[in-house]
Amino acid sequence: MRATYRDDEDVARLHIESLLERHRAQVDALPEHLRRIHGRRVARSLAGAVALGGALTAAVLSAASVIADDVQVPIVARGVGTVALVGAWAAVAIAYAVGRLLARAQLRDALAREVRRSGDVHSDRARLEAAAPEARARALVEEEERRSVALPLAGFAVLAPLSIHLAFHVLRCSAMPDLVHQLLDFDGWIVLSLILVGHVHAIVAYLSFSYARRLRESSMDELIATPPPGGPRALGIAILASLFPGAILVLVPPILVALTGALVLLPAFHAAYRRVLHERRQLSAR
Repeated sequence: MRATYRDDEDVARLHIESLLERHRAQVDALPEHLRRIHGRRVARSLAGAVALGGALTAAVLSAASVIADDVQVPIVARGVGTVALVGAWAAVAIAYAVGRLLARAQLRDALAREVRRSGDVHSDRARLEAAAPEARARALVEEEERRSVALPLAGFAVLAPLSIHLAFHVLRCSAMPDLVHQLLDFDGWIVLSLILVGHVHAIVAYLSFSYARRLRESSMDELIATPPPGGPRALGIAILASLFPGAILVLVPPILVALTGALVLLPAFHAAYRRVLHERRQLSAR
């Protein structure tokens, strides 16, 4: 009886070796577009999260800088919020590069878990027989779709407007002799923007997550025939939200929101839609 049991285990071990060879071959044969799309989606998710964090950091540091300047207490350096705003873009680029590396490690680890030995040859054989590397890779790609739209869209929609304002501020002050001094004063504009339209940034971030959910829930045919409302809807809601307190400030905030939003929201939401459509077409191709 014991000999029979050992024979069964020997047969199972031999079968496991052949299954491992099959699994390695299937991993090597994974379509390149699966690896590429997964890497880009993970990278976009991480970069978007860093963009959101960068915008929040710039706002907090700007507020601290303005308060410190008012009370004449050197809590933080003057202009630190503006520096954080510029630095956020560098952090986003680094996060994207790191995200590509993390995506490779994540995919490698997910596929390795399918062949990890447990010590029980029979359960290992059953798990290996059911292993499907391509299906697992596709599941990872699909799980990342919503995050890869929501986070970068929200991050860009929050970070880009202040960056555009900073660019115009640089152009306006470029001819002034005290350019550095003027640039450091941009912290005050960040705080003023936070007070007047901070709620608009929060609403736009929410709309970005809502749009990502709608895209994820839509089939390919629905995306082509009746795409969910994106940029124009977000821009309209943002303008309406800016009417308070914009209506009592000679409509300056709504005008700024309309101009900046047209430059940021319309192309950003459209690009997110086109990206999802393009990636889904690649994933449906065999």
